[in-house]
Amino acid sequence: MAVRIQFTTLLIRIDRLLAVAPDGVAAITARWSPSWRDEHLLAVAFMDMGARDLAAELEGMGLVLRDTSTGQRVWQDIAVVDYYDGPTLPCAWLECDVASHVAWLAGTVPGPVAGPETEHEEAPVRISPDKFQQLLQSQHPQLFAPAPAPAKPAREGRTRPGEHEAVLLPLTQQIAAELLHIIPLSAKIDTVVFIAHFPRSGEVVKAGVVLHDIDGELRSMTLPPLTAETRRLLEQLSRYESGNRLTSIEIKIARDGRVTTDFGIAPPKSPEELEDLLRRRFGSIPAARAPRPPAPTGFFGKLKAMFGAGPRVTLHPQPSLRHIPPQEPLSLFLDPLNGIQEGWDHEPPPPAGAAANASAAAGGAPAFDLAALHGLEAQRVAGTPAPRPAAFTPTGPQLVVPAQDGLLAAEARGFHRTALAEFHRERPDLRFDAGDERLVRDLGPLGELHFTAWNGHLNRADLHVKGLPSLDDLLARLQPVLAALGGLGPVTCALGSRTPAGITDPQPVTYDELRRYLVPDSPFGTKVYPCWLLGAPPHTKVSLDLGCALPDNRPAFSYLVTITHI
Repeated sequence: MAVRIQFTTLLIRIDRLLAVAPDGVAAITARWSPSWRDEHLLAVAFMDMGARDLAAELEGMGLVLRDTSTGQRVWQDIAVVDYYDGPTLPCAWLECDVASHVAWLAGTVPGPVAGPETEHEEAPVRISPDKFQQLLQSQHPQLFAPAPAPAKPAREGRTRPGEHEAVLLPLTQQIAAELLHIIPLSAKIDTVVFIAHFPRSGEVVKAGVVLHDIDGELRSMTLPPLTAETRRLLEQLSRYESGNRLTSIEIKIARDGRVTTDFGIAPPKSPEELEDLLRRRFGSIPAARAPRPPAPTGFFGKLKAMFGAGPRVTLHPQPSLRHIPPQEPLSLFLDPLNGIQEGWDHEPPPPAGAAANASAAAGGAPAFDLAALHGLEAQRVAGTPAPRPAAFTPTGPQLVVPAQDGLLAAEARGFHRTALAEFHRERPDLRFDAGDERLVRDLGPLGELHFTAWNGHLNRADLHVKGLPSLDDLLARLQPVLAALGGLGPVTCALGSRTPAGITDPQPVTYDELRRYLVPDSPFGTKVYPCWLLGAPPHTKVSLDLGCALPDNRPAFSYLVTITHI
């Protein structure tokens, strides 16, 4: 079925409403009119701003109005639909026919339309905002006095959003383009790494390496001398003014043209330290220059070379650059670090007095309490330990790590701080991923084990598998992972926290507790809910992170095993 849209209509997903208030449909229809519903959606129409009052009431009951976890505001448990323009925000679970003023739940077949007997009048002729502005200017020029809106003042010591990016990113993009111009076309590029440090304003210390492919083997060569334009751009970067002085950049160009730039404010390195950093990261790759045509031999060989018919090498086209913006805004570290706002204001506060869900989820899984999850997440953000929800006793099968050593236990016990290049020489069985600067070991059905480094020194190993379609698939995949983790101690329940600090009495994690927390369509479904492994070797920290998300509006579960050198 489907529901009719009249005036401003607020649509509520009935399944989400019943999850927080079993009598919610009856309560809403009794207090708010006119209203109508089909089997999926409850519609309440307004001719004024009353939709805001209803939305506030629904939020107090435990519904989540909007979701901004992807950086875009979208409707979550409700949707406000305009008679003329359709949904006022994007809504993945709603389909709407603006022409016929009808909406229905996405994925269902619209049938009979539920709605009032008296239909809304047909849409009158409307004037667009741009046309209205033109009419106003032509008919009342004395009233039309455009004035620029006053800029929102930045807090002391802070730039306005995007100011750093507007200056720095174009400079680094120009540098990346200049770097490609100095690399011979006979080099089949795998990765270009360029590092520049700025000890003082106007002073530049630089180094670079080109990783290229020769007959299927990875080779390295020093970056050729820079152009005058590149040196000018680097000097301009070194003089960039900010609250925390910019001291370094690292530009990386992948074979597919992806360009990433890392900005730094740490103490800059000397030329010797910079060369040592490159040796720690790439010293295991044999050095070789780009292929060059062989020198002509004999009289006829030199004659052919004179006419351009001599020996040749394969030339490779330069990749088309695609610049990837930094994940974090540059103001986070280029502005003074006091009073930095990290953007948490958009997260909704935990609703007070939300009704507990009285019914069990399909398949016998424990009921999901949205209010409890809000409270736990608020405590996690505040840094306080998250207690287990009241009236919930975990029972049934548990996440158990075998006592005997497993594959990952052996890796953890042999984990030591060494240069990434030296570790590669010690472990020729590992494959070097130049683009991400990591060593890879294929563990078959377990996934890929990634060894990564910080400042050229090995510091972490990850086993990450994501995109599993259901929680049952995740639990099935966890069995061999726990066997590979054997000998590293028990899994302690720390769901909702980021560190195992203060845990002295490990409480086993049960499968039904995972079903309670790993709910993909919760408001915080894209966050990770970690379980921590106790008993790791003294020089390492080992964790097991379980996560869920809704990419493309489909559930996706993941696990991440992390072995970190302390």
